Amino acid sequence: MAQASSVTPAAADTPVAGVRHVIGLENIKAQASGKLSVLSGALFFDTGTSQANVAVTAIDNIFLGSEDTQARGKAAQVAKVAAIAAPYGSGRTLSLFMRTKVDVLTVSYHDQNGGAHGAIFAIPKGLAAGVRTQLIAAGAHAGALAEEGPKEGKQP
Repeated sequence: MAQASSVTPAAADTPVAGVRHVIGLENIKAQASGKLSVLSGALFFDTGTSQANVAVTAIDNIFLGSEDTQARGKAAQVAKVAAIAAPYGSGRTLSLFMRTKVDVLTVSYHDQNGGAHGAIFAIPKGLAAGVRTQLIAAGAHAGALAEEGPKEGKQP
């Protein structure tokens, strides 16, 4: 179901920019950055040079999470050099400031032959729930959201 497409989304329902494709889509390199949108009954990922989509009807479940990750790009490279050159171990403190939180969206889906697949995306913090909501509204299957661990003072 993940396939290359030459169609570019014209009027997407709020595409999310700055999304990193961790792994899982055919024809899209791991760690590629692009825009993610729900368009015409499909989850659509566009890097600018290549596109892939997964039909919403093929989606079996959608999982949300969050993760601490290191900043990427030219600024992060400069900060890494500065951290190495910083005296007396202060570079470790600098590396703490290079960390950022992202949402993790995992979509499990099946292909036309019933084979199981999954795609994982790192999305700017706070935006994955909106993508999940759009997918469900478009007809994707999704299990109930699990609570984030036991609350203080309560037994699991």
